[in-house]
Amino acid sequence: MKKKLRGLMTGILGVSMLLGSLGSVSAAPVPKDIQGHWAQGQLQEWLDRGYLGGYPDGTVKPNKAITRGEYVTLVNRLFGFTQKATVGFKDMKSTNWNYSEVAKAVEAGYIGGYEDNTFRPNSPLTRQEAAVMAAKLLKLSTNTTSTKFKDNAQIAAWAKGAVAAAADKKIINGYPDGTFGPKRSLTRAEAVGIINSSVIHYPGSGTGGGVIPTPTPTATPTPTATPTPTSAPGGSTGGGSGGSGGGNGGGGNETKPTVSGATYGNVGTVTADVYLTPSVTGAVYYVVAPYTANVNAPSALQVEKGQLSDGTASEHHGSAATVANTRVTFSVYGLNPGTQYATYIVAADASGKLSDVTTVRLTTAQATAITLFEPGQVGTVTADVYIQYGATGGTATPVRYVVLPANEKAPSAAQIAVGQDSTGTALNAPWTGTPSINPGVKHTHTLTGLTANTAYKVYLITGSGTQLSPVEIIQIHTK
Repeated sequence: MKKKLRGLMTGILGVSMLLGSLGSVSAAPVPKDIQGHWAQGQLQEWLDRGYLGGYPDGTVKPNKAITRGEYVTLVNRLFGFTQKATVGFKDMKSTNWNYSEVAKAVEAGYIGGYEDNTFRPNSPLTRQEAAVMAAKLLKLSTNTTSTKFKDNAQIAAWAKGAVAAAADKKIINGYPDGTFGPKRSLTRAEAVGIINSSVIHYPGSGTGGGVIPTPTPTATPTPTATPTPTSAPGGSTGGGSGGSGGGNGGGGNETKPTVSGATYGNVGTVTADVYLTPSVTGAVYYVVAPYTANVNAPSALQVEKGQLSDGTASEHHGSAATVANTRVTFSVYGLNPGTQYATYIVAADASGKLSDVTTVRLTTAQATAITLFEPGQVGTVTADVYIQYGATGGTATPVRYVVLPANEKAPSAAQIAVGQDSTGTALNAPWTGTPSINPGVKHTHTLTGLTANTAYKVYLITGSGTQLSPVEIIQIHTK
């Protein structure tokens, strides 16, 4: 079985409900407001994969306009863009929640700003702007500027070539009445379709991994007033590096980010808990790999990209949002029992400057009853966890979990076994429970009664009396 490791964000700063947690694939309930929608199949696939998030009322709002900041965030996550340029837009400060994502988009070369040097991250993205971004992202030829759309004359001159190219590849389609709607706001459903189809045509992507083609809309989105650009909003601001020299300035007096107190907390058989304190607000990136003395540590840039020292993609990597001088914790899982691992960590500030690589090592416990403990679909007040122990047909043993806020002290195995926190206080459902699980069978357990936008740790043990397994820990963060 392929081992997996995911990093669960301890705080996703400012990200809208558009985005999911990129978690494991599992069947998500079908929201009522996408049933019968032209994009239902594609939206449901993204919900199942965790690429798309819903709203607290259980809806997806497929016809809601998507903003420019939300759109580039989604593109970056689906295409895996991590390198950042310096951002000089007047309305993009390093404290903006999507500053880092805009920096990645500028570096990737598929966005730019308006003539007044603004980016307008909270403005709705228009369909012609989306076409320009797609053309730049996919390096499409934009020499042909004529289209068959009835409203071709309404397409801005700076977007005509991109609209023609994107339409020719069926990356972005017109409406049943023969129009394109260049100034209409792009909807959430249309955004999913465009990005999904873009993956297929991305240079070097091959078949696109079975991505579903973009369906043709059967209903026209409700028009929304949007600013009319005076120059190409999908254009370059000075090349792939972002060019303007603005943003956080530069020069020899910049302070490099640092990481302190990097260590492991609890180490189980298949999971481990990681602690560290960054000097900057931004993110930490980490790569985990089996440790051997003759293997070089990856560079800071490789860690940010999720790579090993030889440049290959690491199977185990992740990231977490940070606040300066505040302890960050995250869980790693999908580890092998009785194995020595090295975790390579770098911190990045809002402008993309990276710290030196910090390395910490651990050895997982020898094999015990628990063979799988991972998070699944995470909602606002619920979360799924996957549990497996023992071998098929083996002896059934008690399994017990405790759920606590992520910043609380960890309870011992003996306390978890009787449903207590670290102070010995007895907990009630849903904060503790004993799910009925057959040995050797992967079990999905749904945690309920959680609080929205909150980090929790789930502690798990199996056994009874003095024969208890090591404590396994995973961290979840509700939406």
